[in-house]
Amino acid sequence: MLVCYLTKDEAKFYQIKGDKILEISPGAFKLTKYLQKRVLVISRELLFYTRRSYPPIPLKKLKDALKVEVQDFFPLPKVSYTFKIFEATEKFTLVDLWAWSKDEEERVEKTFPFQYVIPEDLLLVEEDTALKIYKQRNIYHLIAYVKGKFLGSLSVAELTQKDVELFLTGLMPYSQEIKKIIIYGDIPKDFSPDKTILRYPERLYPVSLEGISKINLKEFKVRRALPIKIDPLLRLPIYLLLGYGVYLYATLQNYEKAIKDLKTKISKFDRELAYFENRTAPAKDYSALISALNNKTSQAVSGLTVLNELAKTLPIGCTVNRLVLNEKKLELALTFEDPVEVIELLERSNMVKSVKLEAPPIKKTGTKLYDFRLTIELKTL
Repeated sequence: MLVCYLTKDEAKFYQIKGDKILEISPGAFKLTKYLQKRVLVISRELLFYTRRSYPPIPLKKLKDALKVEVQDFFPLPKVSYTFKIFEATEKFTLVDLWAWSKDEEERVEKTFPFQYVIPEDLLLVEEDTALKIYKQRNIYHLIAYVKGKFLGSLSVAELTQKDVELFLTGLMPYSQEIKKIIIYGDIPKDFSPDKTILRYPERLYPVSLEGISKINLKEFKVRRALPIKIDPLLRLPIYLLLGYGVYLYATLQNYEKAIKDLKTKISKFDRELAYFENRTAPAKDYSALISALNNKTSQAVSGLTVLNELAKTLPIGCTVNRLVLNEKKLELALTFEDPVEVIELLERSNMVKSVKLEAPPIKKTGTKLYDFRLTIELKTL
């Protein structure tokens, strides 16, 4: 198997035979490239990730919806993507999406005609539950997964025990299931004793490449339209058939437009007729609706009350960057050196019902501060 590992700066090539992974030069595979499987791995630094919620719809309709919407999810002019279903219930379906720029694929497509393309995150996920830590290109990477499903990831220039704890806190409630930490290389040793620590030597190749032999490559097959060589004598009949098909399609479109216009006019006449028939109808009773609206308004928490409570509860030095109040749901974007302390203080407030950390805190470069987002459910006072 031949693998191209693509980063922002370069493309490196590897040959995988069983458990052996060897780096090779680009010219070394030219003679045999069509006799082996060819896999393109998109490195973490080129990936965009998001988790989206959908109604419980069939897989085919979900794929169709993603094709239409995925371009709006990521800041890319041309998007390539893959997805995995994280959780499916009777009420919703949670979908994990990984995307990268189509231009990145085109960088290597001519010199390396790959058959499969895989985002690196999915190669690091295994069937059990664990936190995986490794260092690559002077960046520490943390990947968490539960029962073979991706949970979250973090990349930092400097790694401490506190960074690991905050990352796990952001994965609640699933972080409680993580009892094992897998570490590659000689990096942080001061972990809490309640975890099983497995240490492996640092690799001479990207750690993710070890996962290629453990996944189903068919899920990541690239489908391309291959050019067809047609005999010149057969081209004329084919062109005539294509032209006739275009004519039929245009005629069908005209019929559909005429039918649509006719339906619009009929609908307009129906509305006008209904208006004259119901002019003497008695007025509707909206008292129940008004009562429900008044009841809902009375249950909303005052914005001024929330601000006063935050002023009393948040520690000195904690900065509120964003605040959104929607009835009894409060969203906060904060900056502070100890997010765990902020969460604990808020949970003690008489006004707070629950506090949820929306994503792993992000450490500000060169400081002790973290940016983090909280969602708070308020009690009705």
